[in-house]
Amino acid sequence: MVARRVDSAAHVKDLESEAKLRAILGLSPTILCVTGLADGRIREVNDTFLQTTGYSREEILGRTVTELGLWLDPDQRDQGMRSLRAGKPIRNVEARFRIKNGDERVTVLAADVVVIEGERCVLAALIDITDRKRTEEELRERREEAEALAASLRAADRAKDAFLAMLGHELRNPLGTITNAVAVLDNVADNDTTRSLVAVIGRQTGHLARIVDDLLDVARLTSGKIELRTETVDLHELAAQCLESRAHTTGSREHSVELRGEPVYVDGDPARLAQVLDNLVDNALKYTPPGGSVVVATELSGDQAVLRVRDSGNGMAPDLMPHVFDLFIQGQRSLDRSEVGLGIGLTMVQRLIALHGGTVAARSPGPGHGSEFLVRLPLTASPSAQPAPVSDAPPEPAASPQLRVLVVDDSEDAVESLALLLRLWGHDVMTATDGATALDLVSRKAPHVVLLDIGLPGLSGYEVAKRIRAREGGKDIVLVALTGYGQADDRRRAKEAGFTVHLVKPVVPETLQRLLAGMEPTKESAGARHRP
Repeated sequence: MVARRVDSAAHVKDLESEAKLRAILGLSPTILCVTGLADGRIREVNDTFLQTTGYSREEILGRTVTELGLWLDPDQRDQGMRSLRAGKPIRNVEARFRIKNGDERVTVLAADVVVIEGERCVLAALIDITDRKRTEEELRERREEAEALAASLRAADRAKDAFLAMLGHELRNPLGTITNAVAVLDNVADNDTTRSLVAVIGRQTGHLARIVDDLLDVARLTSGKIELRTETVDLHELAAQCLESRAHTTGSREHSVELRGEPVYVDGDPARLAQVLDNLVDNALKYTPPGGSVVVATELSGDQAVLRVRDSGNGMAPDLMPHVFDLFIQGQRSLDRSEVGLGIGLTMVQRLIALHGGTVAARSPGPGHGSEFLVRLPLTASPSAQPAPVSDAPPEPAASPQLRVLVVDDSEDAVESLALLLRLWGHDVMTATDGATALDLVSRKAPHVVLLDIGLPGLSGYEVAKRIRAREGGKDIVLVALTGYGQADDRRRAKEAGFTVHLVKPVVPETLQRLLAGMEPTKESAGARHRP
């Protein structure tokens, strides 16, 4: 509150006495003080002034603020007095004062010259904002702490992403080498015992690869770094494809696996929904003893598509039910560790379904009575053209034309195993373990296809790809990134570097065989055309 200026002695004449002035000053909750303009001595203060400063009226009247040590910024006060003597009022100036007990107070000051009983005086009005300033300072400190914490979290998140990328690379590289070696052994196995052992190695390698993928995916889900690529998906058809694929890879545990229901359509990412199905079926098989049954069913329920996965297995205890989707939670394990896993599959299922706008729930009558998982997703209209029927068996890779293939990897085991596999398929294979050697072979041997690792010593795979593309005829060569780096940014960088295809280790041999079968040597150059 700013005191009203009194411009003339005529107005002050209405103030009949000092007592009346004091009464008027006492009506204001604002801190008010009247001092002589000439000598700076205090003529009058109101009760709010006394309550704030801790002084009595007798201690205050007739003294200057300098004598009392009230004003903490003498230069600011002198400048203010010069402005007042020049006829310039003071408005909304922040000023600091020290009260009787030594505490500092912060105020907003307004002052002007008035005439009281014929004397020119300074009427000052002050609002104490000390508590507000303290709150603002605390908020500023909290904000700075929050910003520092956020920066720390961002740095930790970047470090985590870098660690996950390196973890994926370091784990996928040996898995890729083992996968290649298994494929070679499978081609040359000459008796049932060898073929059986090769199948065991293949299944366990696939299991390790799924664990790596699950670990990386759940970390990306937790940090919100998975984006869906949605299209119209028939859950029933997708389930049929997943079960058919599993029929060719499942090991020796015998189960009855059945698909029931009808076509139900949702807007979803088919790859991620297949991941959900695989995890639910894998979970059902894992906790169902040999001879048990697993039923996958799809149905309509109002405006929702429902997917059920029911098993006749171990079931769940009531105390586990509220936590079944928590990260790293599993049911009680037996000492033989037959029920393997990290306890992340169901967490990933829940978060992927949530990204699709759906829900997933678990049911179980109790231990020994099986379990059921129900996925509910928003229903969408069926497409006008029905999808082609699901094949009874996965398509066999087509025969590949003979290609000159350059394999580049800094792991000699990876190079040797992949080269052996490619030669079994009839290709002319060259190898290199560093970028410089690879570029020399491209110049001298003119390969049709280059299978190129990213993490090479010296020149990275990205740099090698760029240099190949910059060479004469380099645009005709099919460049395939065969790498343990599989995050979205890795794919983006591979595309920018000029790679035709980005494959993440371990690559299923049939996938690579189909890719090569889709290429044909060009007649006009040493390169190859990649048929999409």
